[in-house]
Amino acid sequence: MKNNKTALVLIIAALSFSSFNAMAAGECAAKVVSKLASNPTYKALNKKLAPKAANLTAKLRAVKDQPTYASLLSEVKATAGTDRLVITLADGTVVVDTGKSANNNYGTYAAKGVNENHNSRVAIMLAQTHECGLGVETKYSSSDKSNEKYVAIRLGAYLNSAGTARLSRK
Repeated sequence: MKNNKTALVLIIAALSFSSFNAMAAGECAAKVVSKLASNPTYKALNKKLAPKAANLTAKLRAVKDQPTYASLLSEVKATAGTDRLVITLADGTVVVDTGKSANNNYGTYAAKGVNENHNSRVAIMLAQTHECGLGVETKYSSSDKSNEKYVAIRLGAYLNSAGTARLSRK
């Protein structure tokens, strides 16, 4: 009898946990989709970035030296155009930042000097932690006194990604 009660409690706990995770993923996707649909800047950034996510993921996973870094950098620049694109590892280490062009080389990346760690950036954190793999954010920049909109896409599978791509526009 005691074993049956314990098993029942474990089953209920497991179902509750999986229901919570599914609900959180659905909420994340619904909220992000709503913001992407209602905000023209978010929509444009997502339209520009989403089709490039698989290629960026492959190039990020391949980085091991300056030639493979240069290949990623070329793809990042082509994707960003006049917008800013930041590529991070899953832990927030910045690999490429088109806003810091002088720092974009393999040696600086390997020394973690491209830019400060971005693991606390809202859009990046949301893309990494939510199953839907997307994050949006609007942030005021005190350095240039303007609002910047961000769309982040996780590069790879939930809990096993290569990193995050975050595209932004002022």
